[in-house]
Order: sequence, then C-alpha cells, then structure tokens
Amino acid sequence: MQINRALIAGLAVSGLLLSGNVIAGDTVEVKASGMKFDPVVVFVKAGDTVQWTGLPTASHDAVAIPSMIPEGAEVFNKKEEGATVTLTEEGAYVYKCSPHLGLGMVGAIVVGDKMPANMEQIQKSPENKGPVARTVKELEKEVEAKFGK
Repeated sequence: MQINRALIAGLAVSGLLLSGNVIAGDTVEVKASGMKFDPVVVFVKAGDTVQWTGLPTASHDAVAIPSMIPEGAEVFNKKEEGATVTLTEEGAYVYKCSPHLGLGMVGAIVVGDKMPANMEQIQKSPENKGPVARTVKELEKEVEAKFGK
C-alpha cells in the first residue's frame, strides 16, 4: 500500500498542534497606564508577540511611527483592548499613542539579540523631537546597556 506523503505530513503537524509541542514565540505585555506605556522599552525575539492592555481607557492606541521602524516592517495601528502584533523584522520600533503624544505617551520595541540596525535611521527621523526624542534617548540608553556600543 502506497502512503501519501502529504497526508502523513498533515497528520504530523496536526499531532504537534494537538500536543502543544509547536514552538511559538513568547507574548510580552505592555500596559497603557495613565499617560505612559509600561514598560517604555521592551525587548523581544523575532516572532514574539507584543500585547497592549489598557488601550480603550482614555482613548489610547498604539501606532508605529513609519520613519522609526525597520525597513520592510509593517506599520501597526492598534486600538482595541488586548491588541497584539507579532514582529518578525529585527530592529527597533518606536510607537505612540496618537491622542496623547503631546503628553509623552511613546514606547519602543527592540526585536532581536543585537544592536538594532535602524538606530541611526530613528535618530535622524524628523519625528525625533519633543516627547518622541525623550523616548528615543531612553531607547538608546537601554540598547547600549544591553548590547554595548
């Protein structure tokens, strides 16, 4: 009897899914609390998921700043409680709460285990001013502490 390889592969994948042995990325929580994201800077691995809590409170959102994310990465715009984004492009992502940007509600995500390749792009971005610049300084400090110069 000839066995269909596609059928065997499908059954193997189904078995892994049912057993819970599929390797999936971790989920890291960022809380919109008051007029800030907590933590301000998070470090994740490629394939990990960032989940925001507290977004509907006081009309919060989490919106990537297009000039401050890795080349080829998708801009995210999250507005609902428990919203998630799974990041696969390594680098730094700076994001804001649109209604509260002027109050300094800005955060950053670092994907990968090395100094983000897009740090210079972020530093030179026209968006790097005011409250965004304060978060970029925090981002610089934290990536230098973690990865060195």
